Amino acid sequence: MSDLIPQDFIDDLVQRIDIIEVISNRIEIKKAGREYKGLCPFHTEKTPSFTVSQEKGFYHCFGCGAHGTALGFLMDYENHTFIEAIEELSKIAGIEIPKTKQDRAKNKKNKSLQELTAEIMGQFIQNLSKSEKAIAYLKNRNIDGKTAKKFSIGFANDSWDDILTTFGTSDKRVKKLLDCGLIIKKDDSGYYDRFRNRIMFPIRDNKGNVLGFGGRIIDDGEPKYLNSPETQLFKKGQLLYGMFESKEALRSSSEAIIVEGYTDVIALSMNGFGNALATLGTATTDAHIKNIFRFANKITFCFDGDRAGKDAAWKACEICLPNITATKEVRFLILPDDQDPDQIIVSSGPQRLKKFLDDALPLSDFLIHSIKKESEVKTINGRARAAEKSMG
Repeated sequence: MSDLIPQDFIDDLVQRIDIIEVISNRIEIKKAGREYKGLCPFHTEKTPSFTVSQEKGFYHCFGCGAHGTALGFLMDYENHTFIEAIEELSKIAGIEIPKTKQDRAKNKKNKSLQELTAEIMGQFIQNLSKSEKAIAYLKNRNIDGKTAKKFSIGFANDSWDDILTTFGTSDKRVKKLLDCGLIIKKDDSGYYDRFRNRIMFPIRDNKGNVLGFGGRIIDDGEPKYLNSPETQLFKKGQLLYGMFESKEALRSSSEAIIVEGYTDVIALSMNGFGNALATLGTATTDAHIKNIFRFANKITFCFDGDRAGKDAAWKACEICLPNITATKEVRFLILPDDQDPDQIIVSSGPQRLKKFLDDALPLSDFLIHSIKKESEVKTINGRARAAEKSMG
């Protein structure tokens, strides 16, 4: 079977995997500067000489010389065959091993589309540097150049065919743009750009691959926010905004703060909360929770106090219940009415938001509180509704 697995899939799989997750689940390693250190599992030692680089996806022992990627570690530590190690890494990454010609073709296409979205992200960044109105928009919202660079924020020009003419230089390239969701087919004939006159937020997977975009209009047009459509690359139910940019902060704090939008993530990051993430205009999913728990042991949901925010919190609570363990914790914060995290920071400072987060309710308390509040427990009928809701 190993001959049937394309090398580009193996390379991509190893690149996708967080080597810290693989190794820390098997031996004790601790952060030491930019790397992690621990006692080598491949020879006896009293002083740690085994180092793991999350950035490079590589481990090395200065005592015995053992070294390699997550794939090699599984083969040596677990005594896995090559195929067994590939299968285990594939499960961790949540991707299927391409076993047919069609699978291999799909994997090759994904790589090609990712290369194109990375090119287009670069174009959006270049557009931003040349647009006075886009720069003014960001400055007006206190988003500085350092933050724009961290999140690779860009700008889609106010044009119907900027991306189309720049990147759609052949029928094959036009098809790729369509497959990425970056252009839309007209009813009659031809195509036009999906994103126009918008601040652009690239949405990446855990390893930094650009899979789609979110765009915020900079005038009074509608819709205010626009995401890439569901594509072969872009799956809203699996992706979180800020996951790549926040990964190190998630590791160091072992906590994730889930907010509602891109700008909330950015505002929190600029004010010391580098571990903020956001869903992409969709309800929290089981895949979201499992992905977060790969990097952190605690999740705090921070939702606006309006009806939509409360509904989103309840749905997240239901999704989280099966994922709670003795070492995995979930808390909920419903902000005061008509306030979001950014507004609280602007009006009262980051310490005020930190106080709110520190006082967030554990999942069990939130569950009971929500049931009581929604079900009018003072009445007999209300108690019955509360009991019914608590059972499912």
